[in-house]
Amino acid sequence: MSEKSLDDTAEAEQAARRVGGLPVRFRAGETLFRPGDPPRGWIVVESGRVRVSLTADTGREVVLYRLGVGEPCLLTTSALLRAETMLAEATAETEVAARLVPVAAFERLLAEDAAFRRAVLRSYAERVGELVVVIHDVLFHALPERLARCLLARARDGAVEATHQAIAGELGSAREVVTRALSRFECEGLIRVERGRIVIVDAERLARLGAASG
Repeated sequence: MSEKSLDDTAEAEQAARRVGGLPVRFRAGETLFRPGDPPRGWIVVESGRVRVSLTADTGREVVLYRLGVGEPCLLTTSALLRAETMLAEATAETEVAARLVPVAAFERLLAEDAAFRRAVLRSYAERVGELVVVIHDVLFHALPERLARCLLARARDGAVEATHQAIAGELGSAREVVTRALSRFECEGLIRVERGRIVIVDAERLARLGAASG
């Protein structure tokens, strides 16, 4: 996702608080919404991380984006503006605290409160732009480049705690393809694959690979 200034990141959260958004919490692994659900309201994350994804009939998952602190959900905003149901699934990857502006309040505030409307539309535009970047990456960049960037972005203390399936979902690829790419990285001395864990051995070369496409 693109970098935001502190003011931009906080604007949506401040707007949700200012208009009396309700505090809500979700446990790690809990589903916030599924395809076909009506939106509960405009939601902004205050702490934790949420994964928004699509799952095909084959069971293959593609991660569309993640929500972090201060970020509202693009698809929730879209569903509210269109008065339609949700198109994807959102799952709390960690414990999540958020603010929820109920549907009726959202519609009234959008019509009557210029500052709230500006915060909603600005955050919506930012998320659309970020989603376009993700789609561009999937369509035009080779898997090894994207995999290298993904590993570096997800690494904590030099290791990535994730299954091959989870990484495949992140990249919009198949688990088998990701497993082969990881095996190649391991043979080249870039990483070491352990059970449920990938240790980064040569971060500098991995970063060069990730930047190969410019």
